[in-house]
Amino acid sequence: MINEAVNLIRNVLVAVDGSENSKRALDFALDFADRYGAALTIMNVSESSTVAAVPADLAAYSGDNSMVVVAKDISKYHEDILNNALAHANAAKPNLSVSTCLREGNPAAEIAALAKDGNFDVAVVGHRGSGKVREFLLGSISEKIAHSLDCTVILVK
Repeated sequence: MINEAVNLIRNVLVAVDGSENSKRALDFALDFADRYGAALTIMNVSESSTVAAVPADLAAYSGDNSMVVVAKDISKYHEDILNNALAHANAAKPNLSVSTCLREGNPAAEIAALAKDGNFDVAVVGHRGSGKVREFLLGSISEKIAHSLDCTVILVK
């Protein structure tokens, strides 16, 4: 049975955002990918596109380049999340093939798009315990991903 599963699981995607749940999802994905000899892609999505879209010359024209600084800080923050996750992955599973991907936009949409475009067999995401009322009204990112993908989705609490 495991030999059949090994042939079915070649690419695993895990989304991280720096939260405790995403750290648990990363650890789960590392063990999962290692067990099946799959490649692992760690991704992070920045919702900062509206801030980053402010042209530097516009901010300079107004004499206020704080928007550019904010965009750079946000970008650095998300790069740090990925770099920390990659360092953790390399330390925990040095023989595992691991890559990273940083995208901007709506987290659920970007994770789903990469999962589909990258032909991932499994997507792993942390499940946020944001409360039943909030999840009912807004829906959680993990729930949106689970309902939009054809591949196996594993929610880690």
